[in-house]
Amino acid sequence: MKRLAALLVLSVVAEAAPPAPPALAVIRPTLHHKQEDGPAIPANYEYYSGELLYLSFRVQGFKALKDKVDLRWMVVATDPDGLLLTPAVNGAISEELAVEDKNWQPKVSVTLALPAQLGPGTYRLKISVTDELASASAESVVEFQVGGRPFPKVEKFSVLNLRFLKDEADRQAMEQAVYRSGETLVAKFELAGFRLGEKNRFEVDYGLAVLSAAGKVLYEQPSAASDEGAPFYPRRLLNGALTLNLTAGVQAGDYALVVKARDKVGQTEAEMKATFTVTK
Repeated sequence: MKRLAALLVLSVVAEAAPPAPPALAVIRPTLHHKQEDGPAIPANYEYYSGELLYLSFRVQGFKALKDKVDLRWMVVATDPDGLLLTPAVNGAISEELAVEDKNWQPKVSVTLALPAQLGPGTYRLKISVTDELASASAESVVEFQVGGRPFPKVEKFSVLNLRFLKDEADRQAMEQAVYRSGETLVAKFELAGFRLGEKNRFEVDYGLAVLSAAGKVLYEQPSAASDEGAPFYPRRLLNGALTLNLTAGVQAGDYALVVKARDKVGQTEAEMKATFTVTK
Protein backbone atom coordinates (compact mmCIF):
# COMPACT_ATOMS: atom_id res chain seq x y z
CA MET A 1 0.00 0.00 0.00
CA LYS A 2 2.82 2.42 0.86
CA ARG A 3 4.44 1.80 -2.54
CA LEU A 4 1.13 2.38 -4.31
CA ALA A 5 0.56 5.61 -2.41
CA ALA A 6 4.04 6.85 -3.33
CA LEU A 7 3.39 6.13 -6.99
CA LEU A 8 0.09 8.00 -6.82
CA VAL A 9 1.80 11.01 -5.23
CA LEU A 10 4.51 11.02 -7.90
CA SER A 11 1.87 10.77 -10.61
CA VAL A 12 -0.07 13.72 -9.24
CA VAL A 13 3.09 15.81 -8.94
CA ALA A 14 4.10 14.97 -12.51
CA GLU A 15 0.68 15.87 -13.86
CA ALA A 16 0.64 19.14 -11.94
CA ALA A 17 4.06 20.28 -13.24
CA PRO A 18 3.75 23.30 -15.57
CA PRO A 19 4.56 22.74 -19.26
CA ALA A 20 8.02 23.67 -20.45
CA PRO A 21 8.19 27.20 -21.89
CA PRO A 22 8.33 27.34 -25.69
CA ALA A 23 11.72 27.70 -27.32
CA LEU A 24 12.70 30.93 -29.04
CA ALA A 25 10.96 30.99 -32.42
CA VAL A 26 9.86 33.20 -35.29
CA ILE A 27 6.13 32.66 -35.67
CA ARG A 28 3.42 33.72 -38.11
CA PRO A 29 5.66 35.21 -40.81
CA THR A 30 3.29 36.85 -43.29
CA LEU A 31 3.63 38.66 -46.61
CA HIS A 32 0.88 41.25 -46.84
CA HIS A 33 -0.92 42.27 -50.01
CA LYS A 34 -0.16 45.83 -51.17
CA GLN A 35 0.02 47.40 -47.71
CA GLU A 36 1.34 46.97 -44.19
CA ASP A 37 -0.99 44.77 -42.12
CA GLY A 38 -3.12 44.08 -45.20
CA PRO A 39 -4.43 40.60 -45.96
CA ALA A 40 -1.92 37.85 -46.72
CA ILE A 41 -0.93 37.55 -50.36
CA PRO A 42 -2.68 34.79 -52.34
CA ALA A 43 -0.82 31.50 -52.69
CA ASN A 44 -0.13 32.11 -56.40
CA TYR A 45 0.88 35.77 -56.03
CA GLU A 46 3.83 37.01 -58.11
CA TYR A 47 5.80 40.13 -57.29
CA TYR A 48 7.33 42.32 -59.99
CA SER A 49 10.42 44.51 -60.21
CA GLY A 50 10.19 47.69 -58.14
CA GLU A 51 7.22 46.49 -56.09
CA LEU A 52 7.04 47.04 -52.32
CA LEU A 53 7.10 43.89 -50.20
CA TYR A 54 5.37 44.03 -46.80
CA LEU A 55 6.48 41.44 -44.23
CA SER A 56 5.47 40.91 -40.62
CA PHE A 57 6.35 38.28 -38.03
CA ARG A 58 6.15 37.69 -34.29
CA VAL A 59 8.60 36.28 -31.75
CA GLN A 60 7.89 33.86 -28.93
CA GLY A 61 9.92 31.93 -26.37
CA PHE A 62 12.26 34.77 -25.37
CA LYS A 63 13.68 35.28 -21.89
CA ALA A 64 12.70 38.13 -19.58
CA LEU A 65 15.24 39.21 -16.96
CA LYS A 66 14.02 41.62 -14.30
CA ASP A 67 10.98 42.23 -16.49
CA LYS A 68 13.10 43.27 -19.46
CA VAL A 69 13.68 41.65 -22.86
CA ASP A 70 16.52 42.17 -25.31
CA LEU A 71 15.96 40.81 -28.81
CA ARG A 72 17.81 41.45 -32.08
CA TRP A 73 16.29 40.65 -35.48
CA MET A 74 17.46 40.70 -39.09
CA VAL A 75 15.79 40.12 -42.47
CA VAL A 76 17.88 39.15 -45.51
CA ALA A 77 16.34 38.99 -49.01
CA THR A 78 18.06 36.95 -51.73
CA ASP A 79 17.42 36.02 -55.36
CA PRO A 80 17.42 32.45 -56.78
CA ASP A 81 21.23 32.61 -57.05
CA GLY A 82 21.67 33.74 -53.44
CA LEU A 83 22.54 37.36 -54.27
CA LEU A 84 21.33 40.00 -51.83
CA LEU A 85 18.45 42.09 -53.17
CA THR A 86 18.95 44.91 -50.66
CA PRO A 87 21.16 45.54 -47.64
CA ALA A 88 20.06 43.46 -44.66
CA VAL A 89 17.33 45.09 -42.56
CA ASN A 90 17.76 44.79 -38.80
CA GLY A 91 16.41 46.12 -35.55
CA ALA A 92 16.02 45.53 -31.83
CA ILE A 93 13.24 44.91 -29.33
CA SER A 94 14.16 46.18 -25.86
CA GLU A 95 11.09 46.48 -23.69
CA GLU A 96 10.15 46.53 -20.02
CA LEU A 97 7.30 44.11 -19.36
CA ALA A 98 4.33 44.53 -17.07
CA VAL A 99 2.44 41.68 -15.39
CA GLU A 100 -0.20 41.67 -18.13
CA ASP A 101 2.54 41.21 -20.78
CA LYS A 102 3.48 37.67 -19.74
CA ASN A 103 2.06 36.22 -22.97
CA TRP A 104 3.29 39.07 -25.16
CA GLN A 105 4.57 38.12 -28.61
CA PRO A 106 6.29 41.18 -30.10
CA LYS A 107 5.47 41.96 -33.73
CA VAL A 108 7.95 43.22 -36.33
CA SER A 109 6.88 44.86 -39.61
CA VAL A 110 9.33 45.36 -42.48
CA THR A 111 8.84 47.04 -45.87
CA LEU A 112 11.31 46.18 -48.65
CA ALA A 113 11.53 47.87 -52.04
CA LEU A 114 12.39 45.22 -54.61
CA PRO A 115 15.11 46.18 -57.12
CA ALA A 116 14.02 47.80 -60.36
CA GLN A 117 15.10 44.81 -62.43
CA LEU A 118 14.44 41.20 -61.42
CA GLY A 119 14.16 37.96 -63.32
CA PRO A 120 11.38 35.43 -62.65
CA GLY A 121 11.90 32.74 -60.05
CA THR A 122 11.72 31.78 -56.38
CA TYR A 123 13.18 34.33 -53.97
CA ARG A 124 13.80 34.02 -50.21
CA LEU A 125 13.48 36.05 -47.05
CA LYS A 126 15.58 34.76 -44.16
CA ILE A 127 14.39 36.01 -40.76
CA SER A 128 16.85 35.70 -37.86
CA VAL A 129 16.15 36.51 -34.21
CA THR A 130 18.65 36.50 -31.33
CA ASP A 131 17.72 36.60 -27.65
CA GLU A 132 20.65 38.38 -26.00
CA LEU A 133 19.52 37.46 -22.47
CA ALA A 134 19.20 33.74 -23.21
CA SER A 135 22.06 33.48 -25.73
CA ALA A 136 19.63 31.78 -28.10
CA SER A 137 18.74 32.28 -31.74
CA ALA A 138 16.05 31.19 -34.19
CA GLU A 139 15.45 31.43 -37.93
CA SER A 140 12.62 31.18 -40.41
CA VAL A 141 12.61 31.29 -44.22
CA VAL A 142 9.81 32.71 -46.35
CA GLU A 143 9.79 32.10 -50.09
CA PHE A 144 8.05 34.33 -52.62
CA GLN A 145 7.66 34.29 -56.38
CA VAL A 146 8.71 36.98 -58.84
CA GLY A 147 7.15 37.06 -62.29
CA GLY A 148 8.18 38.66 -65.55
CA ARG A 149 10.28 37.80 -68.56
CA PRO A 150 13.66 36.08 -68.13
CA PHE A 151 16.77 38.01 -69.03
CA PRO A 152 18.21 37.25 -72.47
CA LYS A 153 21.18 34.89 -72.42
CA VAL A 154 24.11 36.29 -74.38
CA GLU A 155 27.74 35.24 -74.55
CA LYS A 156 29.12 38.73 -75.10
CA PHE A 157 28.20 42.40 -75.03
CA SER A 158 25.26 42.78 -77.42
CA VAL A 159 22.69 45.19 -78.80
CA LEU A 160 19.30 43.47 -78.81
CA ASN A 161 15.79 44.02 -80.12
CA LEU A 162 16.40 47.17 -82.18
CA ARG A 163 12.99 48.42 -83.23
CA PHE A 164 11.27 51.55 -84.54
CA LEU A 165 8.33 53.38 -82.97
CA LYS A 166 6.03 56.13 -84.14
CA ASP A 167 6.24 57.99 -80.83
CA GLU A 168 8.51 57.81 -77.77
CA ALA A 169 5.53 56.93 -75.56
CA ASP A 170 4.54 53.94 -77.71
CA ARG A 171 5.13 50.44 -76.41
CA GLN A 172 4.38 48.59 -79.60
CA ALA A 173 6.98 48.65 -82.38
CA MET A 174 5.95 49.62 -85.90
CA GLU A 175 5.19 46.63 -88.12
CA GLN A 176 6.74 48.52 -91.02
CA ALA A 177 9.25 51.25 -90.21
CA VAL A 178 7.98 53.93 -92.58
CA TYR A 179 8.35 57.62 -91.73
CA ARG A 180 7.46 60.77 -93.61
CA SER A 181 10.09 63.45 -94.11
CA GLY A 182 9.68 66.00 -91.34
CA GLU A 183 8.79 63.35 -88.73
CA THR A 184 10.99 62.13 -85.88
CA LEU A 185 12.42 58.63 -86.03
CA VAL A 186 12.29 56.84 -82.67
CA ALA A 187 14.40 53.73 -82.08
CA LYS A 188 14.61 51.63 -78.94
CA PHE A 189 16.81 48.66 -78.02
CA GLU A 190 18.42 46.81 -75.13
CA LEU A 191 22.03 46.24 -74.11
CA ALA A 192 23.05 42.96 -72.48
CA GLY A 193 26.26 41.15 -71.62
CA PHE A 194 28.07 44.24 -70.33
CA ARG A 195 30.70 43.67 -67.67
CA LEU A 196 30.18 44.71 -64.06
CA GLY A 197 33.00 46.34 -62.14
CA GLU A 198 33.51 46.81 -58.42
CA LYS A 199 30.24 47.30 -56.52
CA ASN A 200 28.24 46.33 -59.61
CA ARG A 201 29.44 49.38 -61.51
CA PHE A 202 28.51 49.56 -65.19
CA GLU A 203 29.21 52.20 -67.83
CA VAL A 204 28.08 52.16 -71.44
CA ASP A 205 27.54 54.69 -74.19
CA TYR A 206 26.09 54.44 -77.66
CA GLY A 207 25.77 56.34 -80.89
CA LEU A 208 24.23 55.97 -84.30
CA ALA A 209 24.95 56.06 -87.99
CA VAL A 210 22.54 56.35 -90.91
CA LEU A 211 23.44 54.50 -94.10
CA SER A 212 22.05 54.79 -97.60
CA ALA A 213 20.66 51.76 -99.39
CA ALA A 214 24.12 51.37 -100.95
CA GLY A 215 25.82 51.37 -97.53
CA LYS A 216 27.22 54.91 -97.63
CA VAL A 217 27.40 56.73 -94.29
CA LEU A 218 25.07 59.73 -94.56
CA TYR A 219 25.03 60.82 -90.92
CA GLU A 220 26.92 59.78 -87.81
CA GLN A 221 26.73 60.63 -84.11
CA PRO A 222 29.32 58.50 -82.26
CA SER A 223 28.22 59.45 -78.72
CA ALA A 224 24.50 60.10 -78.61
CA ALA A 225 23.79 58.94 -75.04
CA SER A 226 25.29 57.08 -72.09
CA ASP A 227 24.23 55.12 -69.03
CA GLU A 228 26.18 54.33 -65.88
CA GLY A 229 25.62 53.41 -62.27
CA ALA A 230 26.58 51.21 -59.34
CA PRO A 231 23.35 49.78 -57.89
CA PHE A 232 23.34 47.50 -54.86
CA TYR A 233 21.68 44.76 -56.90
CA PRO A 234 23.36 44.18 -60.29
CA ARG A 235 21.76 45.28 -63.55
CA ARG A 236 21.63 42.70 -66.34
CA LEU A 237 19.81 44.62 -69.04
CA LEU A 238 19.89 48.28 -70.06
CA ASN A 239 17.27 50.09 -72.11
CA GLY A 240 18.45 52.45 -74.84
CA ALA A 241 16.63 54.96 -77.01
CA LEU A 242 17.57 57.24 -79.90
CA THR A 243 15.67 59.89 -81.84
CA LEU A 244 16.50 61.37 -85.22
CA ASN A 245 14.80 64.34 -86.84
CA LEU A 246 14.06 63.50 -90.47
CA THR A 247 14.10 67.01 -91.90
CA ALA A 248 12.01 68.00 -94.88
CA GLY A 249 15.14 67.79 -97.06
CA VAL A 250 15.62 64.05 -96.48
CA GLN A 251 15.04 62.22 -99.74
CA ALA A 252 12.50 59.43 -99.99
CA GLY A 253 14.08 55.99 -99.99
CA ASP A 254 15.36 53.11 -97.94
CA TYR A 255 17.93 53.64 -95.19
CA ALA A 256 19.64 51.70 -92.42
CA LEU A 257 20.11 52.75 -88.80
CA VAL A 258 23.21 51.35 -87.11
CA VAL A 259 23.40 51.47 -83.31
CA LYS A 260 26.98 51.30 -82.05
CA ALA A 261 27.44 50.65 -78.32
CA ARG A 262 30.53 50.55 -76.11
CA ASP A 263 30.99 48.75 -72.80
CA LYS A 264 33.55 50.94 -71.05
CA VAL A 265 34.07 48.55 -68.13
CA GLY A 266 34.58 45.50 -70.33
CA GLN A 267 36.33 47.47 -73.10
CA THR A 268 34.18 45.89 -75.82
CA GLU A 269 31.87 47.13 -78.57
CA ALA A 270 28.70 45.88 -80.23
CA GLU A 271 26.38 47.06 -82.97
CA MET A 272 23.07 46.23 -84.61
CA LYS A 273 21.46 47.40 -87.84
CA ALA A 274 17.83 47.79 -88.89
CA THR A 275 16.27 49.30 -92.01
CA PHE A 276 13.61 51.99 -92.34
CA THR A 277 11.94 53.87 -95.16
CA VAL A 278 11.30 57.59 -95.68
CA THR A 279 8.42 58.80 -97.86
CA LYS A 280 7.33 62.27 -98.86
